[in-house]
Amino acid sequence: MPAIADRDVSGLRERLTRLGGAPRPRPRFDPTLPRGFEVEPTPFGDAYLREDVIPLPALDPHPGSIAYLDTETTGLAGGSGTYAFAAAVARPIDCGLRLAQLFLPQPGLEAAFLHRLHVELEAADGVASFNGGSFDLPLLRTRWVMARMPGELASPPHVDLLTLVRALYRHRLENCTLRMVEERLLGYERDDPIAGAMVPDAYFAFLQRGSEAIDGVLEHNRLDVISLVHLHSRLLERLRGADADMDAADWLALGRHRLRKGARADGWRALRNATNFRQGDAAATAALLIARKLTRRGSVDGAEALLEWLEETESEDIRLPVARARLLEWRRRDPRRALAVVEAAERRMPEAADRLERRLTRLRRKSRRLGTGRRLSALEGLD
Repeated sequence: MPAIADRDVSGLRERLTRLGGAPRPRPRFDPTLPRGFEVEPTPFGDAYLREDVIPLPALDPHPGSIAYLDTETTGLAGGSGTYAFAAAVARPIDCGLRLAQLFLPQPGLEAAFLHRLHVELEAADGVASFNGGSFDLPLLRTRWVMARMPGELASPPHVDLLTLVRALYRHRLENCTLRMVEERLLGYERDDPIAGAMVPDAYFAFLQRGSEAIDGVLEHNRLDVISLVHLHSRLLERLRGADADMDAADWLALGRHRLRKGARADGWRALRNATNFRQGDAAATAALLIARKLTRRGSVDGAEALLEWLEETESEDIRLPVARARLLEWRRRDPRRALAVVEAAERRMPEAADRLERRLTRLRRKSRRLGTGRRLSALEGLD
């Protein structure tokens, strides 16, 4: 039996030789660091850091001590299998913009990478990112746990610039990606060294072969975080209402955002600015919001005067006369004037005549049943 076994093994080896031989184990590749990175000792090993100071004009308004964060990851799915392999942190300083980039040349050095990133974030009073509240920060917290780091990845208060862009500019943009924001709000089109979808593949290629494409990924990361600095300054200007190009829709978006955040005085002031344009859906919407507030406070005179003032501009928004009619019916208890307002709107807006006529027909039929004193009790259905 041993002789047979030896003969079988010998024959197998001959067949493998004819087929090209058994697969040889590939030697482990020791990656070379991208240019500019230096070793930074930490209690958890060596981190790899590149620091730079970029000249920057004075920001107005200045955001203060904010750390702008952008990461590059091995995927967008998140979860315990996704790594952050690069991170850029930019902080405005007196002489410009300090930019620190961290790179993870191999997964075994993740603890040092995370520790050094934590040091960068703790040095600021706040953190700003683009979609970081939903992706970057949760991913980093997950990696902190997976790397068995002590405590938690605590960071200063966070502002997500994507949330602000959606609140203040969604009506102006086809989408709210950072590339669209750069083109439409910041006024420049980036010549990106690598497409975002190719970032994970470039990192995996670096781990296997030391691909030079990783330099493009790091430049992409660097440009992203610089854009965040300029974007935040632009958003702060809009939040202050200091943007000279704001129209009714812009003031309406700002007013709604400020009201949601509890800044009621600023919110109502922004809505009043929207009504000053007197034309368009945005001005009408702002007027309706203010009228609703005035009505709740018992100021029916103010609400009616505002709606009537906007109607005098020959507004084509059917919501204004309907709201005014409801005020007259329910608050003034004057159905005759309310009916006159709706009929006048029917004559002024022929395209809405069918909609109003159907409702008025039903209203008049009901009024005959209820009597003259309650002729407009069905006006509730007009909105």
